[in-house]
Amino acid sequence: MLKIGDFSKLAQVSVKTLRYYAELGLLAPAWIDRFTGYRYYTPEQLPRLNRILALKYLGFSLEQVKDVLRKDLPAGELRGMLRFKHAELEQLLREEQARLSRVEARLHQIEQEGALPPYEVVIKAASRQRILGVRRTIPTYDGIFDMFQELCAYLRDRGLESGTTHPCLAIYYDREYRERDIDVEVAAPLAAPSPTAPGMGVRVLPAVRTLACTVHHGRLENLVHAYNALLTWIERNGYRVTGPNREVYLRGPEPPCTTSEVVAEVQFPIEPKPASLYLTYQEQERNKMQPMIVTKPAFTVVGFKYHGKNENQEIKGVWDVFNTRVDELLAAASGIGQAYGVCSSAIEPDGSFDYLAGLEVQAIAELPEGMEQWVVPEQTYAVFPCKLATIGEAYRYAFEEWLPQSGYRRADGPDFEYYDETFDVADAANSQLYVYVPITK
Repeated sequence: MLKIGDFSKLAQVSVKTLRYYAELGLLAPAWIDRFTGYRYYTPEQLPRLNRILALKYLGFSLEQVKDVLRKDLPAGELRGMLRFKHAELEQLLREEQARLSRVEARLHQIEQEGALPPYEVVIKAASRQRILGVRRTIPTYDGIFDMFQELCAYLRDRGLESGTTHPCLAIYYDREYRERDIDVEVAAPLAAPSPTAPGMGVRVLPAVRTLACTVHHGRLENLVHAYNALLTWIERNGYRVTGPNREVYLRGPEPPCTTSEVVAEVQFPIEPKPASLYLTYQEQERNKMQPMIVTKPAFTVVGFKYHGKNENQEIKGVWDVFNTRVDELLAAASGIGQAYGVCSSAIEPDGSFDYLAGLEVQAIAELPEGMEQWVVPEQTYAVFPCKLATIGEAYRYAFEEWLPQSGYRRADGPDFEYYDETFDVADAANSQLYVYVPITK
């Protein structure tokens, strides 16, 4: 028998690994000295250890290795498992190669920042049309090309290629970008009714009154540039997306799909953004629609903190509590200023945030029980006047409409509501307040 250290040298496997394999039941010592606890192995155990190492090297998990060894699989079944592992690794290699292509495309995009290929955006309508297609949820975007090949083979076998089914298109139904499990339909227009096969369907694609479209000429992996240009145009021109986007392939793609040259039109159904209630209110009040840009020095606010998502208007309750105890703050602090509702820029994954309802103070001897002190740093702000009834619309307008078109971006730091000396708590609904959004170039 060999001591565990000697067996470790023979097998070129660490003692720690041998002990771990023993804990998992993969390779138990041949004998353990019951007085010293020392472990011994035999040379006859070396083939089993080599088999463990070989399977692990091929990509099998230790649980899978344990299963193989426990069943003592015959050579035929082991070959089947290895073929499955071979296919799994080939798929992983394809995914990593596609990832490498995307990295190269992104590097190229970064190097060419500010000089992306020009994309002309046009507005057009699409009439209703009969299509033959297949809709599936595919694991990754590569799966769409198998769907195209399946569709083209079906059309070719039925002699439907010549002039009646050009061009093919892809329709993406997910409301947001997904890296996996993509809901997509590939289809071809039909000039006349056609029989279908299992998995294939004929339906009428509804008409679309307004489509924003741009055409991409070049490698398929660079199609992201067309999306960037089109979505930027939609945002900057006061539109919003109203439904699934389409890719209409005027040419291609051909294998290998990611690097093939294509001519593809990207289409998004759009409509003008509805008139902002905030802007409507501003027009009624005859105030300027453009916010003031101001730089405000750092200041300190003391008050009650709320943590949550304000799903049931809990912030109003925080203000109610603060108003009943404001005299305590007035007695403890000096240099009292106006009221602020300060919202932290840190938002948790579930949408929760911190909010402080309080007054500006210059100094405070001792914080009243339950109150907190926040220091808001010096910032440049865009200031939006509003009333309590339109405060939500003011924020929506600031972040969704004004910021994307302003040349500014949101800066790090809290935003806040400012209630100046004209704000009347007794007539809060008709009193004006101001929303301050931190900005930077």
